[in-house]
Amino acid sequence: MIRALGRLLRRWRAGPDTRVAEDPRFSEVPRRLVLRAEFADGEPLPDGPVSPALAWTSVPAQTQSLAIVVEDLDVPFPRPFVHAVVYAIDPQTTSLTSGEIAPDGMTLGYNGIGRRSFLAATPLPGHGPHRYVFTVLAIDYVPRFDQPPTRGRLLDAAAGHVVALGEIVGTRER
Repeated sequence: MIRALGRLLRRWRAGPDTRVAEDPRFSEVPRRLVLRAEFADGEPLPDGPVSPALAWTSVPAQTQSLAIVVEDLDVPFPRPFVHAVVYAIDPQTTSLTSGEIAPDGMTLGYNGIGRRSFLAATPLPGHGPHRYVFTVLAIDYVPRFDQPPTRGRLLDAAAGHVVALGEIVGTRER
């Protein structure tokens, strides 16, 4: 039944034009950060419920904090589904280990189900391959929040302050 629903919704997808890097406030930001992961860009994510290892280089000198947004571009919704929001990362940080995007390891905002955690990639069965974009933002100040931010609140706070960004895409299909 669920697989049939997934097949029925195959044409419905948020799409790449709605990801962080295509937001009009960030579309002109230099794509200087070079991301690497335990998967090659465009290749399947590793199995398991935890965040994959990530690493990046070329962080500009004026960076005061880093943020990461993980989103599924292929959900059958108007906007990508948020799997993680991480913020206030020390700019000297150059990598995260597998499973490090977790409440006890990072400063997390709210994901798409209103929790402060990393949500594993579990696309709708039969819906086809999904793309999961990991976007790292280099920000020239440290945004402060009265409560953990959503993707939207983080991007609003970062607008005009992102000095570089980078992306890497992993895939998953069920």
